[in-house]
Amino acid sequence: MAGKCSVFFKFLVPGFNKRLSLPVAFSSSLSEKKLDKAVIKSCLGSWCVRLGRSVDGVLSFEEGWEVFVNHHGLNIGEMVVFEHKGKMVFNVVAYESLGSEKEYELQSDKHQHDYKGKRTLKGTASSSSRTLFSTTMSKSHGDPLHAYMTFPAKFARSNGIVATSRIILKDPSGRSWPLIISKWESKTRGSYRIATRKGWYKFYEANKLKDGDVCIFNLKPVSSKSGSKSTHVLEVQITRGGS
Repeated sequence: MAGKCSVFFKFLVPGFNKRLSLPVAFSSSLSEKKLDKAVIKSCLGSWCVRLGRSVDGVLSFEEGWEVFVNHHGLNIGEMVVFEHKGKMVFNVVAYESLGSEKEYELQSDKHQHDYKGKRTLKGTASSSSRTLFSTTMSKSHGDPLHAYMTFPAKFARSNGIVATSRIILKDPSGRSWPLIISKWESKTRGSYRIATRKGWYKFYEANKLKDGDVCIFNLKPVSSKSGSKSTHVLEVQITRGGS
């Protein structure tokens, strides 16, 4: 099986609730030929899902996937980010159609659920929402004079990202882009926002980003420290809006 962690996302289109095909590139990267199940973990718990395979070798989530969909209230137009941790275990984060992470008021269920949704073995809830997030590019991201990119509040809090943090983005080509973090008060929400202005537009321009492109930011597991400032490295995957 492919050794390194893979991150991909799926937009939810009509029919997604019955069966969800995985990306061709991901399916072909797996060395094991006989794969019959997967485990999907979210902030609400863990679910077992049977795997199917098309004649072309493309894998898909089948029995048990609809149970996961219903439990998480997923809808057409939304997006789910999958982080493959190896051995067909996935951490997932769901996003609403406007790009914000779906919020759940239900408490996390520590048990693993079988294909019918019944609780079986004990497991642990996913921490994926703490390590990655997705942003769809819009006008504010590409303004040459005032471009900025906001970090989700939950992500920033979970990882200790504050105004003094050092951020380095790693683009798909492996290039490094240092950013400077800013913090300002949101007048509409009465709360503070963590965002980056300096350095962001260089990343945006060099990677030829456009409105509708999707960036998935994946936090590297180890952050280093320099003096009193912490450094966080985020690997970025880019999917073009027209693809």
